Amino acid sequence: MGSTRKLRLAAMAAAATLTASVVCVPMASAATTAAPASAPVTAKSAGAVADAADGEIVSAVAPVLQGKGSKARTYSQQEVRRMDAEGGDPAVLDYWTPERMAAATSLDEPGDSKLVSKMAQDAARSSTVGGSVGTVAALGATAAGEAGTVVSEPVAPAGAAPKASGGVEAQGIKRFPITTGKLFIGGYQGDRYCSASAVNTRSKRVVITAGHCVHTGRGGSWLNNVVFVPKYNGYAADPTPYGTFQARTLHTFKAWINYGGTTRGWGRDVGVISTYANENNARVVKAVGGNGLMISKSFKFTAAIFGYPSNRDSGEVMWVCQGMVGKTQAVPNTSKIVGCNFGGGSSGGPWVWKYDGSKRLGYTRGVTSFGPSNNKFIGSPHFDVKVRSLVIAANNA
Repeated sequence: MGSTRKLRLAAMAAAATLTASVVCVPMASAATTAAPASAPVTAKSAGAVADAADGEIVSAVAPVLQGKGSKARTYSQQEVRRMDAEGGDPAVLDYWTPERMAAATSLDEPGDSKLVSKMAQDAARSSTVGGSVGTVAALGATAAGEAGTVVSEPVAPAGAAPKASGGVEAQGIKRFPITTGKLFIGGYQGDRYCSASAVNTRSKRVVITAGHCVHTGRGGSWLNNVVFVPKYNGYAADPTPYGTFQARTLHTFKAWINYGGTTRGWGRDVGVISTYANENNARVVKAVGGNGLMISKSFKFTAAIFGYPSNRDSGEVMWVCQGMVGKTQAVPNTSKIVGCNFGGGSSGGPWVWKYDGSKRLGYTRGVTSFGPSNNKFIGSPHFDVKVRSLVIAANNA
């Protein structure tokens, strides 16, 4: 984070009319069971539609650095086909050793300091409103006004049950998702990370995160050497139990690229990635499953929010925060939750509606995007019909 702009875009949230107390607990372990049948992304429509130009999608072949001192480049279409067949680029994958992953620091982005102050005031007002700690029953139920349009259904991984890894069982979340993981960024230019998660589409390649985890925003550029590691656990003997998935194409909204961390940019701070297969030639959703995707006109819903906040276990294991999400007052087209205390690194982590611990799956309805340096609240772009279009663009890439 910039020293003069005390905003953490790496994980914080904007204000809401209804807030909740939330409890954050470290990553849990256990086996899973089968998930609901897949229903791939379709052209259903619903949800609030923001300014048409702000919803315009921009895509790029993911740029790479292939050695120290090298310049960022993109693959030719012939190279993309070769990487598809070979499971990524060894020059990128070999860079990300367990040691470099462990040493990576959270990716923070600057934002509008006056707006951050306004959001903090909004959060202070709304935090006086009564709320309740999220529970399994609340997370699994559908309260009045929470429903929306299902774009895709959750799908279980192909093959064996998920591998267990260390953690603490608490507050009803006893089985953590294997669809969520760390997104490593940079390589040869400084190692950074965000959080991200797999989402079910026809291609089985798609990962969703924050826009600032794929593009630096106004006046900036696409990020380099991006790889996704599902259920990363820096304390485990094998921190990459499901392999490493290199970014193939990157996608975000023109509004994020043009406006970055401002009132007009944060509502479109969503990034979607199409990935290559891993070293075992498995596509990401085949390997770990994928959450469904939900869009809605409603800003209010219960959620389990997963990610790798750097102020929790140094970002080495996954954490969860659960409670009620509400509409932000200070920033258009965004939602927030108060009390998570998620710092840098949790950016891009999924906001999952109807999370089912027995299946380790649910419906993604947001991603951690922004908030103040004191971690008082975190927020997400609102998932509307334009987000559906963004995911479809990555699916078709």
